Amino acid sequence: MSHLSTSIHVDAPPELVFDLAADPSRGPDWQTLIHELGEVSGRPGGVGSSYIGYYRVAGRKLEGHFIVTAAERPSLLQLAGTTRGGWTRWTTMVEPSPGGGSDVTVTLEYELPGEIVGNLFGVLTRKRMDHEFKRTYEKFKRVAELDAVATPGAADVEGHRTAVPVSIDRRSRLGPPNIAG
Repeated sequence: MSHLSTSIHVDAPPELVFDLAADPSRGPDWQTLIHELGEVSGRPGGVGSSYIGYYRVAGRKLEGHFIVTAAERPSLLQLAGTTRGGWTRWTTMVEPSPGGGSDVTVTLEYELPGEIVGNLFGVLTRKRMDHEFKRTYEKFKRVAELDAVATPGAADVEGHRTAVPVSIDRRSRLGPPNIAG
């Protein structure tokens, strides 16, 4: 089993950060390895909701089936995923930051399919996964912060903005999703 983790500060309210992480249709906006999105079922961030994502790892297209196994908006999102011969557990924790915005901690436990790990490029694949994980969450931060600026919201009792859905295509500002392969 392999393990990746990162912590970032995002200048956006926790609800907006959670909603971005929980919405599979937004995955291509910030996930650097996603190639395309398949079927999406259920309410984004709802326990039991699911989606199919197609990822590029070590030059191969992997189909991943993901299901939300735990969710407490805006603080916890956990998904379990399976691929042919592999699995993942993806946990996102979001906390309000004392100075405003959100502190986000993400952990990913995973096992890649044997044909990828077992080959000569297994070590390079793990290094590439670590690199892409960091790039993914740098991009997540940028997208969430752009959403916070673009999202008109009402102030809550502490003066923080609350998330309101926006129907603009952010990819036009960010460029196409970055697909590794």
